[in-house]
Amino acid sequence: MRPVERYVIPDHRVVGIVFRATELGEKLVRLTLDWNCVIEVEEGRAQAAHVTDLIRRHRKGKFEVALLAASASENSRSKRFPGNADFFKDRVSALGWNDLPLVPMPGIFGLSYWDFCYSVGDGDKFERDMDALWCVIAPKVPSRPSEHLPSGVSLTDEAIQSEELSKWRNAWCDVISAYSHIHGGRDVFVTNNTRDFQNNSEALLRLGMKHIFTPAETLAGLAKLYT
Repeated sequence: MRPVERYVIPDHRVVGIVFRATELGEKLVRLTLDWNCVIEVEEGRAQAAHVTDLIRRHRKGKFEVALLAASASENSRSKRFPGNADFFKDRVSALGWNDLPLVPMPGIFGLSYWDFCYSVGDGDKFERDMDALWCVIAPKVPSRPSEHLPSGVSLTDEAIQSEELSKWRNAWCDVISAYSHIHGGRDVFVTNNTRDFQNNSEALLRLGMKHIFTPAETLAGLAKLYT
């Protein structure tokens, strides 16, 4: 792979490089931001500056940075399902990130929004792919939501969006985010969830997740991969 506009890189910092993936037909390298990157900036955490730097470089055309549609299904602070996508849109807008593209997700009744999702053609394959990812990312969390409900409680939309299933939804959002990233043909997954992603990078690579970095690692990681 080759960069264009390659300049000197002082002090091991990546400066003035446009990252292109030649096997993608000279398309820009595509980064996907996990939802924890949004929270990192909202709360001014340690890696917030690295996230905003990635977005600044996206706007300069160095690579593409996208958000996940699956992030709109993340638990609210009350541990309940948000109920509509406006909560997600408002938080993205408050950061001034409305220009970032969105990686769509498979449509799941009760857990996705029409404008953010697509229909899955092969439901059986989708289930197999999700199960394989779940076994790697959340092996200690039962994958069937019904297993998290009291005996005799039906799995309705209300139940699946309840506080009782907040732990299951946390795991499900991680898995559906990975699925969306992989099936979107994207290159780098950027996340601070090192326990579930970076620590399982070899197994996730076998499932199609090419590269996983924290925000602070991303520029140096890209330099190694694409220069």
